[in-house]
Amino acid sequence: MTASHAPPDPRITPSAGPPRLDATDRRTGVAAGRVLAAGALGLLLAIMLNSQQLLREAQQKPFGWERDASVAVWEPVEGTSSAVGLHLPRLWADEALGHSVTDPGATTDPFASAVVGDAAGDAAVADSTPTGVVVADTPATGPVGTNSGDTPALADQTTGAEATVGGTIGTELTAGDEQPALGTLGDTATSAPPTSVPWFPTPADPLQLSIMGDSMVQFFGKTMVGLANDTGVIDASTEHELASGLSRPDFYDWPTRIVEVMAGEDPDAVVLMFGGNDAQAIVVDGQIARRFSESWLQEYSARVGHIMDLVTTDPERILIWVGQPIMEDPEYDSRMQRVNEVFAAEAAERDRVHYVEIRDLFRGPNGTFSRYVADADGQLTDVRLTDGVHLSTIGGRWLSEVLLDQLGLVVDLTSGAPS
Repeated sequence: MTASHAPPDPRITPSAGPPRLDATDRRTGVAAGRVLAAGALGLLLAIMLNSQQLLREAQQKPFGWERDASVAVWEPVEGTSSAVGLHLPRLWADEALGHSVTDPGATTDPFASAVVGDAAGDAAVADSTPTGVVVADTPATGPVGTNSGDTPALADQTTGAEATVGGTIGTELTAGDEQPALGTLGDTATSAPPTSVPWFPTPADPLQLSIMGDSMVQFFGKTMVGLANDTGVIDASTEHELASGLSRPDFYDWPTRIVEVMAGEDPDAVVLMFGGNDAQAIVVDGQIARRFSESWLQEYSARVGHIMDLVTTDPERILIWVGQPIMEDPEYDSRMQRVNEVFAAEAAERDRVHYVEIRDLFRGPNGTFSRYVADADGQLTDVRLTDGVHLSTIGGRWLSEVLLDQLGLVVDLTSGAPS
């Protein structure tokens, strides 16, 4: 018999190895049901800890059935969490980190009490306008056009007929019209004539410029800050809040923020740009007003006017309000034209508010939207992002140059500029 077939020698101890398992072997472990229960408990705890934020996010949705359903789900959850104090750890953490803390049950509208005193406030501001400050009014003419519908960019679940008011501001280019070159629009896109003011910024005493607004500011604000600071006589700053505007102060409270900036930084000039997120239903006297309905137009106009008044409360401060550019989606573009008309009309009623229309600045070769627009040398340049809404880096520079030109029409920016 060969060695390979020899029986094992019982004197040899088998090598150590893993123990053998049999049907009677039992090991301790965690049952799948207990794992699932622990996971569910953890999820429930996370929901309770963050209940206020979840309810706030639901409340900030566009008005409609989806918002109603979300609020109906999260309100009782938040109520239960607050009743037993489970929301407090998140609240304490936010306060410790310096994050804003908002009570989701608070329904105070910063515009509601503010617009009541606007009429008297306007008179006081007008009376205090210093001699030498030229008023740049933008004439509002004709009826506002008809809104053509919704686009995914600004979904609004409200439906129904929309009120028609007003006319078109400015002259539209059509196919075949000669396109203005960059550098020629600073004078024609606004109504402010060349002028001087009673103060002249210098390197030692620079003009304080604040640039604020929605996501459009994100794409030109820093560029404008750089160009402004390069003049040597401007000290500029910028801030923006994505998806914000004037229609939903429950999402972001611009009136309060603007008051803070005016009081804290005391800028000499302010550039504001809103509107991209504003063509949606808003709350008026506790009721939802459909976009561009009569009540909507009245309320939105009052809100725009109130923001203008907040900035120009200081009789020596200048406000440049930037309109929305031409948009790729025709329906969205129609809505932006209508909010632009509100801006122009409100600016026309106020001293030291200069409305800047920029639609022509970003028209393509055929007079319509185009990502590529001819520069001063006639070369096509990519000035818009692929979303058909925001400005590219070059587009942001173009707009910044136009706005600085506009500022130069009402403030002498050369008196102390370095040679």
